[in-house]
Amino acid sequence: MKYNEKLSKPKDLKKICVGTQTFEFLIENNYLYVDKTKEIHELIHNEKIVFLSRPRRFGKSLLVSTLKSLFSGSRELFEGFYIYDHWNWDKSYPIIHLDLSKPFNENHEKFINSLNFHMDLIAEDFSIKLKGEYPNDKLTELILKIYKKYNKKVVILVDEYDTPILDNINNKDLVDANRRTLQSFYLGLKNSDEYIDFIFITGISKFIHTSIFSKLNNPTDITLLNDYSTICGITHDELIENYQNYLYAFAEKNNINYNEVINEFNHWYDGYSFDGEKKVFNPFSTLSALKNGEFSQYWFSTGTPHFLVNILKERTMNMDFKNIILSESDLNEIDPLKIKDISLLFQGGYLTIDKKFKDKNNKKSYSLKIPNFEVKQAYEDNLIDFYLSEVEKDIINSHKQLWEDIKNGDCKSLSDYLEIQFGEIPYYLNLTNKRDRWKLKQTIFLKLLEYMGFKTKGEVAISQGRIDATFRDGEHVVVCEVKYTQNQRKPINELVDEALNQIHEKQYYRLYRNKKFLVILLALAFKDVKINEKNTLTEVKCKIEIINS
Repeated sequence: MKYNEKLSKPKDLKKICVGTQTFEFLIENNYLYVDKTKEIHELIHNEKIVFLSRPRRFGKSLLVSTLKSLFSGSRELFEGFYIYDHWNWDKSYPIIHLDLSKPFNENHEKFINSLNFHMDLIAEDFSIKLKGEYPNDKLTELILKIYKKYNKKVVILVDEYDTPILDNINNKDLVDANRRTLQSFYLGLKNSDEYIDFIFITGISKFIHTSIFSKLNNPTDITLLNDYSTICGITHDELIENYQNYLYAFAEKNNINYNEVINEFNHWYDGYSFDGEKKVFNPFSTLSALKNGEFSQYWFSTGTPHFLVNILKERTMNMDFKNIILSESDLNEIDPLKIKDISLLFQGGYLTIDKKFKDKNNKKSYSLKIPNFEVKQAYEDNLIDFYLSEVEKDIINSHKQLWEDIKNGDCKSLSDYLEIQFGEIPYYLNLTNKRDRWKLKQTIFLKLLEYMGFKTKGEVAISQGRIDATFRDGEHVVVCEVKYTQNQRKPINELVDEALNQIHEKQYYRLYRNKKFLVILLALAFKDVKINEKNTLTEVKCKIEIINS
């Protein structure tokens, strides 16, 4: 299909579902499901006790739900998928599905009581009444009674196993108490091994065996295994194969061609790797963007950890996370009582594997990086938000004056204001990489506008290229191009002329003309001027033009 052909939406085009992680619901309601059943078939065929760590909203719960439908023998749900012709549908299994995000966990005593309550609820589904007093006894009892009732081995599916720990990560006493309860709880699985056919446990973090899984019979950790590195997430081929119509529709809506759409999705959401070889897109952000028809920080905005800013503030010398190397053990496991920042950032999805190699001692090691633009931008935004919150009152008070400067074309006043703001950027936001420093200036400018109440967009992709920023109120839209240099020989006046010329040459304003907006073109130039060997000041120049029609 050529881009200039009109895209007609097929009548049987499956819908995109974001947020619902139930396989049965997706299939019965004609939602798209990326077929992962070949990997699932291999997994079940080769393993009995499995552990998988993946970031939040990365498809873990959907994987658990798919396993549940498969083991329950729901053949009709799998028609058209790989496993339909590779599974013995004559067999089905009783399933214990436990989601540990559900029990109350902010108090240890209540956590035990709540875990007991949820075990009793599961027992009721099998018309079984439990007599055990403690969670591990209830689990042992439940497995044995189910086995005797159905004369079938049991499948155990545990989702969000680490929630009782991660929810309380800053309370070491509670973390340790919940950890010990979970350790004891999994003893029920070890004691019932002869009655169990398959165990699958998943969560965000991988806590060391001595902390949680010491009572379990050697689970196979597939977190970093090549064979299962794409079992969650969307590969490039899967994106093209399953979502091509949506990609063309996205291109049409945003007035860009198909190849540019693919490049933009790569830029925003691709780059995750769990083996250093194969890459996957963040599924939540990718599907959200396809469904909404625009790029945004969908995944990051759903749950930025409160400890992230503190971690980054302590890493001011390496904010871009270059040259980070961890051993396999450091990368794969963390101690809940002695959190290592980098390991937690990897397991949380804020860093990913770049390369896998052997170190000088012939041990497997990994280099890490920020996975994509969404996460990179969100790192900066979080620190910038922290900084701006400290000067919020001054920003709000400057709102009216700054907007008047832009509308009236008062570049001197606008430039003076921005120079003051950039001069007050704290040390922990000073990046060494040239592109990062330019992006920082652009992001702070956009954040200033957001704090003032404007509707802003950065990195706006159109057919002619990518607009650095747009912002508007009810009557005006400002199209902004930002240029940055550290070159001391580059005149800043020449730089601002380049920015304005680019707006005109690529006609960035065309999208906004004839839409009842007064269009304002804003060219900004930032230049870091050295004042000594180590320090710089940021010089700002601007040019403003108004287009009436």
